[in-house]
Amino acid sequence: MIDMSMGPIHISSGPGSDSSSMSLTIVLRTLEKENKVIWMTRNLPDQRKILDILGHLDDSILDRMIVIEFGDELRSKLNGINGLLTKLEKNDLLIIENWCENYGRAKAEETSLMKKLVEDYEEIKIIITSESYEDASGKNRGLRGFMSRGGEIIEDSFRTVWLTKIDNQYQKVLITDGENELLVESTRKGYQIIN
Repeated sequence: MIDMSMGPIHISSGPGSDSSSMSLTIVLRTLEKENKVIWMTRNLPDQRKILDILGHLDDSILDRMIVIEFGDELRSKLNGINGLLTKLEKNDLLIIENWCENYGRAKAEETSLMKKLVEDYEEIKIIITSESYEDASGKNRGLRGFMSRGGEIIEDSFRTVWLTKIDNQYQKVLITDGENELLVESTRKGYQIIN
């Protein structure tokens, strides 16, 4: 669904596009390929959503996943799992959901932490997510007038993939990755590609 072979990814999600379902879908696909996942999230999503998407997996698969709710302590939680991160292999995944607050500018400390993360763990797959925001300049920058968080530091370290809710289409989201666009639909098993 999202090509993870081209380096670190920043998923910038627009209003109503449900990045937590996308994160869980990516976690599911990674686990199904017999890889390990460390899923860090500022706040855990609704348990029903987690059960819908991951609930059918048996314990032997779920044993390859670590879930960490970090709240406002991302740096200390990352420091605490440094030993685990060094043991991850090429196709294993670190996903950090809502790496920065969804209001105002991303803090310099947060952006530099994400840059250092990419530099220190370039051999593993890294995805971070955040909510996009409307461009107040009136210049219609970013994607359809929405901007991704983190500015140039994040843009230089991560490839930005956009999630955009399709107006008047309850469960449909457009994934924009450079010039490529893909329409997906939210289901109880996560996002599915629409043919």
